[in-house]
Amino acid sequence: MKIDPFKEINAPDKFGYWTNKKNGEMYGGSYISPLLIPNLRKVEKCFKKALKDKKFMKGLEEKLLTFIGINTPILRSTELEQLAGGEKKVGRIYLKRTDLHHDSSHKPVNSFSSCYMAKHIFKAKKIICETGASMHSRSVAAACALLKMDCEVHIGAVDADKVSLNKDISELYGAKIVVVQDSTKTLLPAMASALRSWQSNPDAMYVVGSVAGPSPYPRMVRTWASIIGRIAKKQFKQITGGVPSTLFAVCGGGSNLMSMAYPLLRDKTEIFAVESAGEGIETGRHGATILGGGKMGILLGFKSKVVMHSAQIAESLTEASGLDFAAVGPEVAYLHDIGRIKFRSTTDLEAKKTFLLCAEQLGIIPAIEACYVINAALKEIKKRKNPKENHLIHLCGSGESNVVRMIKFKRENE
Repeated sequence: MKIDPFKEINAPDKFGYWTNKKNGEMYGGSYISPLLIPNLRKVEKCFKKALKDKKFMKGLEEKLLTFIGINTPILRSTELEQLAGGEKKVGRIYLKRTDLHHDSSHKPVNSFSSCYMAKHIFKAKKIICETGASMHSRSVAAACALLKMDCEVHIGAVDADKVSLNKDISELYGAKIVVVQDSTKTLLPAMASALRSWQSNPDAMYVVGSVAGPSPYPRMVRTWASIIGRIAKKQFKQITGGVPSTLFAVCGGGSNLMSMAYPLLRDKTEIFAVESAGEGIETGRHGATILGGGKMGILLGFKSKVVMHSAQIAESLTEASGLDFAAVGPEVAYLHDIGRIKFRSTTDLEAKKTFLLCAEQLGIIPAIEACYVINAALKEIKKRKNPKENHLIHLCGSGESNVVRMIKFKRENE
């Protein structure tokens, strides 16, 4: 399936802000060291040029089709339908299987597109990136290997231990791994470390893994990532004759969510973002920025809703390394503020149980991040009780790196 020319909707203003006209709240912007401003301006200029360059876009499309394998299927799951109450009660449930991409997640689409732009438009020879679950770094490193570029990956020490398989695969692709020991030793300090490195390496290009960071990154990542959703929308129409009644996608920073939600913003689809409730939102030990009462704050160069305790940015606590980011991207926060996206949550324990359910009843080993959304989707679909609806769940990654922890969990609870 070919990729249609990109037509932007919901664009930020020229300063990179999304503004709620009803309450005046502004999300986004660029709050960054003056030393990085020339780098950001160059990235924005190259991004705008890339979208208008037909030769570049044709080459990118070819690689996304032949290297990433972007045409992953949408498959009906009668098993999930039965768990929710049966087709006659809840309608049909479909899975968008981006776990079947090259490198096993939704991340390669943005990662490869950004690296391809870095090589052909930005003219960089080196890529710098951060990672949490290491799916982003793994796909960036693979892109760099194919494109003959140097790669530097920043990962928190806690995440490096949790997802050592993905980290090691990144290293096998040729990436230099920088293990960050600062602060919480997770995604937030890893991103800060990567930005510092970019400041001292202006000829390199920084590739962000989420719809976060200073402008133009939230817009750029959303644009590349949403190629997934543009294809999925066409696939779903071929299968069902229309758009999904509901879309369910997990949300840490928001790249997974926006990859599927963005092309549906002007449709009637109800969009549900699922956060990690950790040990329970009421405990304060969670990764739920929105449902956990996130406040407006400035983090890593952008303004958005962030997890705060006593006016201080707090640690995001969750089993899933891909969700341990103490904020949501600015466009995500804006879309929630105006009521276009609804939020639900799943605890770590529920996600672990869902991981085992998927393995034992569906024959799928999903990324632990995907288990949060499958659990929340089943709960929501059961409540809706509408047999005419067609539901779409984004199965956003494969869970090989979670197997050791999950088999331990299974044995401890048998």
